[in-house]
Amino acid sequence: MPQHKAGPVVAFIPPSCAGAGYFRPLRRVLGERVDFRAVELPGHGRRYREDPLTVARDAARDVADRLGGPVDAIYGESLGAYVGLAVTALLDQPRPPLLLAAANSPPSVRERIRTEDADSIESAVAMLAAMGGQIPTAVVDDPELARQAFPLMRADLHLSQSFIERTRELRVAGDIHVLGGTADTALCRLESWADHTTGHCSVNRLPGGHLLSATNPTGVAEVVLRSLDDR
Repeated sequence: MPQHKAGPVVAFIPPSCAGAGYFRPLRRVLGERVDFRAVELPGHGRRYREDPLTVARDAARDVADRLGGPVDAIYGESLGAYVGLAVTALLDQPRPPLLLAAANSPPSVRERIRTEDADSIESAVAMLAAMGGQIPTAVVDDPELARQAFPLMRADLHLSQSFIERTRELRVAGDIHVLGGTADTALCRLESWADHTTGHCSVNRLPGGHLLSATNPTGVAEVVLRSLDDR
């Protein structure tokens, strides 16, 4: 009986405050065409009992250790794009992975996040919203949900700032393909992702909002597959 040929291995890193379940629509669209490896940071998704990380070095190492071997590409969305950039630099494999950086401006052009101002759930929600993030209104309006969500939101803001500092001047050898939603008003200077690679950088704008995999999983899947075909 002929052996099934495995598809390219792609790691998927979700946005701030999200777990691997965020990628369910995208995973359904991609089907068996890729070996889909979604990873979660401590405090997120199924790892909700673990303390969230606030230091980029620790988060990048945590993700790299969970990939299960070499990968052909890393897809990171929003905060996940910065995580993916740092993880790409960490991996020791014969061919550097392609980085698919979605829904975030390059760290080389990011201003500092004023994490000291995230002293309430309202201020944390406002800061995430300014960066394009979306927190359901029900979370803010429900006192118990707000109490549970606030520490993770604040931790992710600190983690985002740590990644901006750590990767602002980072350059990797692998190509970077950038994805941005046309309705994502938080994005700026996407072409400056080229600052972060010694290889090729391309920018793809497609219909969708900040949570691109949620608003346009078909479009994202097409870019992922086309980028892999071009390797």
